[in-house]
Amino acid sequence: MAKHLDPLQKEFLIRQYRSNPDIKVSDFCNANHISEGAFKTWLKQYETGGLEGLVRATKSVESVLPEGIERTEENYKREIMKLRIENERLKKNYTVETTEAGEQVYIPLKPKNSES
Repeated sequence: MAKHLDPLQKEFLIRQYRSNPDIKVSDFCNANHISEGAFKTWLKQYETGGLEGLVRATKSVESVLPEGIERTEENYKREIMKLRIENERLKKNYTVETTEAGEQVYIPLKPKNSES
């Protein structure tokens, strides 16, 4: 039985496909283990209805999005920017903690120990 992808996973695959115009649909589908017919359907649904178009008829968009996330494009952009910043900070081995006074403090993470 094939696994079902949620709309966010489908959107990710669509954006990944569109970011590389040189790749063929068949090659992309084979590499990601999805059928060409299903992927082409997702592309059409995404073109016409965006993320809402990828939601199955039995679900709503609100049930797919994480709690507290609104579905406007501006909020998506803000969330992506926050995640990119957090990703870069973690690459540099820092985390953020909030003090009792409400200030954000950057704390270096413990260095990884190669000796286990």
